[in-house]
Amino acid sequence: MPRKPTRVLAVGDAIVDIVSPPIPALPSGDAQAQVSAFSSLPGGNATNFALQMASLGIRTHLVASVGKDPHADFLRRAYQEHGVDAHLRVDPKRATGSTVALTWLDGRRSLLTALGANAALREADVPAGLLASATHVHRAGFWWATGLMGAPTARILRRAQRAGVSTSLDISTDPEGWPRPRVEAVRSCLPHVDTFFGNAVEICAVAGTRNPIRAAERILEQGTKEVVLHQAGEGATWFREGQLESAPAFRVPIDNPTGCGDVFNAGYLFAKLSGGMPDEALGLGNACAALHLQDRTVPYPDLRRLRRFLRVGRP
Repeated sequence: MPRKPTRVLAVGDAIVDIVSPPIPALPSGDAQAQVSAFSSLPGGNATNFALQMASLGIRTHLVASVGKDPHADFLRRAYQEHGVDAHLRVDPKRATGSTVALTWLDGRRSLLTALGANAALREADVPAGLLASATHVHRAGFWWATGLMGAPTARILRRAQRAGVSTSLDISTDPEGWPRPRVEAVRSCLPHVDTFFGNAVEICAVAGTRNPIRAAERILEQGTKEVVLHQAGEGATWFREGQLESAPAFRVPIDNPTGCGDVFNAGYLFAKLSGGMPDEALGLGNACAALHLQDRTVPYPDLRRLRRFLRVGRP
């Protein structure tokens, strides 16, 4: 039986990021700083993932919700430019989601998000045909698509797996500080996840332990097949059934740290869906993140740029 062509479905948030260039830390109390300009960029975990995956040449669909405003038009242009087939619910009463991202010289970020129309997204907005025809389903923007938190996400991922589709989940850091009901909403999804992405804070919060290695083990015990730990400047680590593999980050200038984890996820899964081993997938994910980090004017590298970078960019 011929193998069906690779097709990826991302479900989650659509956000416009208003991003500062890297700036020094501000003093405490009232403070004023000046920048040369702010950048308006596509944002949101699912949106960044979809744009990067499409830039790698994979047919990519996105299910998300936007308002009826110029920010929605901006995102539509980005989806069209990069070849993402966007299935957008339009909420006429709420604005398209937006984030103000302050970027610090040391690579840290401070993010302030208005979820807006993302709150309107519902399980019924995910076409059954897209789930069945996909090769992989990625759920991201967990906290921003509030109508999908918990049981709806678990059902979407379960339906995908029953159709023979692999799944992944990236929740990002909880803006409400990880209260127990919200942690339980994540845990309810874990039996239906093939790849769980997160940084140390996130996986430890979900697992209920301060040790990232033990946290990964606990998430695997819940039925998740593999855990990929984002480690920022240290790279990334893969866990699966007592196995561990790490890959270092690439050293590049810091320009745009917002979205690095999302494009890493796309690079990692692109390699896995192409038959790559974990070390290859980690390396490609790190390369995507590095190119995104160093140049906000070209935030989603294509394969040609990645291959050129990998020839010369190894630490």
